[in-house]
Amino acid sequence: MSSECHLSSEQAHSLFDILTSHTTLTEIESLKLSKNIATFGPPLQPFYKDATSSPLIRILLQSFVLDLPGLRDVTPHFWTDSVYKLATALDDANLSESYDKGSVGIRRTLSTATASIVESVARGRLGGYPRQAPKQDATYDRANPDDIIRAWDDFLQRIIYGDLLDKMFVKAAQTDKLADHESVVQAAHQYALIILASLLHHNLIVSPRGQSMISLLNRVHRLAPYFLIKQTLRVGNAATMLNGMVQLLLAKMNLSTVTSWFGGQVSDNGMNLLQQIISQVLSAEINELRKRAKTIEQLHDSPRKSQLDSLRKYISKTAEEQKRLRASSRSQSRSIASVVLEESTSPPALSDSSHKLALEFLSIQLAIRDREKLIEVLCHHQPDLMTTSIRELVKVYDPIIRALHNAVDLAAGVTDAQNFLDDLINLSLLDKNKAAKLPTVQDFVHLLQKHQGSSHVFIHQGLKNGKELSQWYREYASHAIEQYKSQNSNNNRSTPDGTAAGDFTPRLNNLIATLSEDERRVVYSELDRHTTFLNNLAQRSKSQMDKIVRSSLAPTSGKSNNNSKEDGGNPGMFLYKWQHYIDSTIITPGPQNGAPRKGKSDSVKEATAVDVEGRRTYLEQSSKNNDDLEPPDVSNVVRLLGPGFRAELQKLVDVRKGGGS
Repeated sequence: MSSECHLSSEQAHSLFDILTSHTTLTEIESLKLSKNIATFGPPLQPFYKDATSSPLIRILLQSFVLDLPGLRDVTPHFWTDSVYKLATALDDANLSESYDKGSVGIRRTLSTATASIVESVARGRLGGYPRQAPKQDATYDRANPDDIIRAWDDFLQRIIYGDLLDKMFVKAAQTDKLADHESVVQAAHQYALIILASLLHHNLIVSPRGQSMISLLNRVHRLAPYFLIKQTLRVGNAATMLNGMVQLLLAKMNLSTVTSWFGGQVSDNGMNLLQQIISQVLSAEINELRKRAKTIEQLHDSPRKSQLDSLRKYISKTAEEQKRLRASSRSQSRSIASVVLEESTSPPALSDSSHKLALEFLSIQLAIRDREKLIEVLCHHQPDLMTTSIRELVKVYDPIIRALHNAVDLAAGVTDAQNFLDDLINLSLLDKNKAAKLPTVQDFVHLLQKHQGSSHVFIHQGLKNGKELSQWYREYASHAIEQYKSQNSNNNRSTPDGTAAGDFTPRLNNLIATLSEDERRVVYSELDRHTTFLNNLAQRSKSQMDKIVRSSLAPTSGKSNNNSKEDGGNPGMFLYKWQHYIDSTIITPGPQNGAPRKGKSDSVKEATAVDVEGRRTYLEQSSKNNDDLEPPDVSNVVRLLGPGFRAELQKLVDVRKGGGS
């Protein structure tokens, strides 16, 4: 290969970042279409031989998920009958798009959050973690941000290429005190805790959808039967305890439940406790949404009844028909409500105020239908796919549950989890009637520090008293870590290509070689701009880590007196990418005629922050401090090299299918 086709370390790193980011998000979003579920391949379709629709997800599933203790023992029918059919049923429900709702929905929020995390895992799996000389017996100052960041890298080096994993298992079985572990473990623990706190803060406070999610969690939390669960877990006999938990959560109360005691046929009709909680929470939201819709209908400037009926009919159209109308809205630069009304027999002329109400009415109707469909699929589907899936999981996890029951005080663990959720909700759920100070990342750091001891005790008890349990999960952890080991001796921090794309670098060079000279120049230009962006992003993330490490050392009680919009963002590069995915979401125009908006538009954020009762929650503005970190346009890189990258991933899927690594 000629030198002009050879990527520099920075270019390879940027190209790897672009292609993994784009592919991960694309594959996750594509799973909302049943045709992509049908072409996913094993384990959903064990005999499917053609190219998979999701090669990257397949690789990660095969590398990390299918070998999980318990899950590795499920029968093929669990994937083909339960998971596949449940995923297809959810896809066929045709849940609403953010574009039509005029706001960034929870599904979009969660899918982009998942993509921003999974892409990092994918890069480690495909390229391997670059080696460097391990630092043994080094000490780290947890009050020093540089030491914490350095410790995290040293921790990964010793976990992947050393024996630190075995040492941690041994030490955790001996003690539940973090202070008894090596200095590198303590500092890496602090790093992970800060990143987790940043994730919680960004999801629940910074995101306009955050208050909707924490309110939903609060409703489920209030309905959870903690007392009955803890009483059942205190039963001494493991088999009796497990049977009691299954009866409590999964038994259906209907006529066949009684007749089955006398030899009658068991029916799938009715709902179990889990389904009743789901149905009750979603039904309560449906009632609030219907009240809002009724209020709009009664306003003097509301659209005509025939127009509202046309908007109602839109939500029942097929996915293909909705996609066509959505495309017309974008191409004509007209709102989705205007396009829908124009195609109906209803007169399309609306005043600006009536049009605004029409958009809100359509959004409410879509939200109602989404919840009705979720209740239908999860609670009333025949056969009952959700209950069947859970029962099969309970069956294969029986040995693990028994081992946990014998090793750990599960009732105390549930109490700890309940207390954590109480504090999390109390911290995150903002008072809509007051201009309260917003919680900061530091507040979430202190929350996690307050409760970390209970998780340490749980792990210690499990490893100390459950020898089989310890062996199962140590073997799995070793297997998972093995996926990050570089197979290339040149993938070393001391070599020029050590921080490029690792083991995947030769494949990227081969992709570049397929381009013409003009195409390469375009690609190199975009890669250079993306390299600058990544460098700035890393520096911003480090700066925020510095600030949080120093401020989190100070004691706090309750919510901080500092308004979190002064923070300038959270540490963790994946959070910036997640925010970019949200900000770039295409949304229907606000006025009747106008260009489509994006998720970062103020009007979209305001709509996203409206809860089911129609109240506007506090809108966090800290992400505006990151406008200077707008990612550059890399559309040519994706267009020219994206298909080749997917082809390389498909080769890796085929290698694993044939028994290779």
